[in-house]
Amino acid sequence: MNKKQLIIELAMPIVFALVSVYVIVKAIPMESEGVFPIMSAGVLLACAVYLFVETLIKQKAVVKLEGVNLPMVGLTILALVLYVVLLKRIGYLIDTFLLCAFIMRFLGYKKLGVIGICSLAAVAGTFFVFKVLLSVPLPMIFLDF
Repeated sequence: MNKKQLIIELAMPIVFALVSVYVIVKAIPMESEGVFPIMSAGVLLACAVYLFVETLIKQKAVVKLEGVNLPMVGLTILALVLYVVLLKRIGYLIDTFLLCAFIMRFLGYKKLGVIGICSLAAVAGTFFVFKVLLSVPLPMIFLDF
């Protein structure tokens, strides 16, 4: 593997490690509310370290950028950024529904009924897990309990 490919391969675990350290640093002052983010970031950090070492040892190219549709990647990133910006403004339920519907439509699904049902199921499932089971506060415009 050449030097450029090695840098590309090592970029992902380095970014993951930086993000996990950032989350840990931000979550420590949160006391009991920060336990879940710290645990999640700890797992991410462990995976990043493992991936970093594995990449250095095996020197096998995994990331192949040929054929990647960069406009599609850019549009997906833009949709996720817009999701984060709108989350507090229009609430979790509407924002998540719109993101799911957009991503499915963007991936080429044509049937609007199926897109609506799947988006609704995704919102209901994630709402149940985070709001009901884990008691994670979600930005809500309505149905806030």
